[in-house]
Amino acid sequence: ARQENPLAGRSTGVHSAKLMFYRGQEARAAVSQTHTFPAPSSGWVQSGNIATADLTQCERLDNIFPTAQSGRLRGGKVKIGDAQSSVARLFTYASGTAEQLFAATATAIYDANNIAGGALRSSTTSGDWSVAQITTAGGQFLGGVNGENTGWTYNGSTFSDLSITGVSSSILSQMWLFKKRWFFVERNSTKVWYLPVESIAGTASSFELGSVFSKGGSVLFGATWSLDSGEGIDDVCVFVSTRGEVAVYEGTDPSSAATWALRGVYTIGEPLNKHAQFKAGADLVILSEDGLIPLSEALRKERAALQFSSLTYPIEDAWQNIIRNRLTSYPITATLWQSGTFLIIGTPTKYRNRQVSLVANARTGAWSRFTGWDVRCAAVYNDNLYFADSNGKIYQADTGGTDAGMAYTGVWVPKFKASNNISSVNAVGVTYRCTSEVDFNLEAHSDYEISELLEPVTTLADAGTTWGGGAQWGDGSIWGKSDLSSFTEWQTAYASGYAFAPSLAITSNQVEAIDFELLLSRVRTETGYAI
Repeated sequence: ARQENPLAGRSTGVHSAKLMFYRGQEARAAVSQTHTFPAPSSGWVQSGNIATADLTQCERLDNIFPTAQSGRLRGGKVKIGDAQSSVARLFTYASGTAEQLFAATATAIYDANNIAGGALRSSTTSGDWSVAQITTAGGQFLGGVNGENTGWTYNGSTFSDLSITGVSSSILSQMWLFKKRWFFVERNSTKVWYLPVESIAGTASSFELGSVFSKGGSVLFGATWSLDSGEGIDDVCVFVSTRGEVAVYEGTDPSSAATWALRGVYTIGEPLNKHAQFKAGADLVILSEDGLIPLSEALRKERAALQFSSLTYPIEDAWQNIIRNRLTSYPITATLWQSGTFLIIGTPTKYRNRQVSLVANARTGAWSRFTGWDVRCAAVYNDNLYFADSNGKIYQADTGGTDAGMAYTGVWVPKFKASNNISSVNAVGVTYRCTSEVDFNLEAHSDYEISELLEPVTTLADAGTTWGGGAQWGDGSIWGKSDLSSFTEWQTAYASGYAFAPSLAITSNQVEAIDFELLLSRVRTETGYAI
């Protein structure tokens, strides 16, 4: 007969305690997971739901430019001149393949490449020049007005007084070229003036816009806008008021009703200043209190809906903070550098006592912050980007590996990844491309709080062919070329919470720019509690 186990179906105290121990140990056992954070191709984002954000978006992206596939550490700045006082405007003159860059302070205009040679035009009281170039039978001329001093023309070698009758050029504050005519805004008025076709002198004629602008204010600036009329692209003339009304006219001659007609009046947020506009392809973009508004959107939407069409909508919270705290002494303007795919906006904002500029990828619309660049004004000259700071120093941008001899640090913190359970981070890894291995700091952060980031001292990377040197990004000769290698590095990092994110900080402090391209990051976590 089979002998029954007297303990079958029952448990002793010792056996029960073991079961409880093992079950508790199993419940508390850590489960290791690896999470991937893709490259920051969507850029810095300060709008939308923070808990459900795409991981290609960034909570912070400083001095790292978001490309279509990755993120690259920006180049530095190299000083080319010093005007000794604040530069209000940089502008260029072009004739054939030759180009000149000028810097205007409150009292003078200089050749930006030869400031030591002395002022080319002096005894002014404002450097806030608005300029436009025109080609006539007599050659190519640049004109300038500032609303305070006598306007001027420049023919490639000499500055001369603007010679017009009918109005004093000293009260003309802004100018632009439309259908081979120079147009001018009369300061603090609703009156606009224009010259005959292909003329830089002669009798100016005027017309009033007071009855067109129903909200009052004055004309702030005018511009040419390429509009699709349904029968192809045609240039129209736009007049923008200080109250955010935009009057659109089509035609060629304002003196004739047969060739000049009002197309419509549209409303946007109040523009920031007379330079607050730039051409982006065929469109005209206006810097307003509501953001960077493409004029094509203003035709189709009410002002309340335009916010979502603004180019600055991804950084809406940051933009509104800048608008609330802006200074009249720091006019906010934008400069588009097509070949570099940069759209750069100087701001009065500071971070760690370093000036902040907003930079967008002009092709993808992704944003980042550049710190250490005090961009009071900027211009594209010989297909490179230049800017001037409040002290009068003029720099070539995005070149070299230092900010005029000072180190700068690139920082990336992607959006946080939420979890239903508490997770403990124990390591962070990053995959990047570079000419050689470089030093950087990897850290981990939890529950939407970013701790103070360490700024490492970077060892020298192999020079290779630097971005901004003989080769250019986008021509196939830099990113992904044979002398860039991929590297993956892990570092110990600690953070615990219901949401987590990695961070990377890399410092550039060498003569040549570092060819550093950020591809992705990985975070290793454990769920559950330790015993």
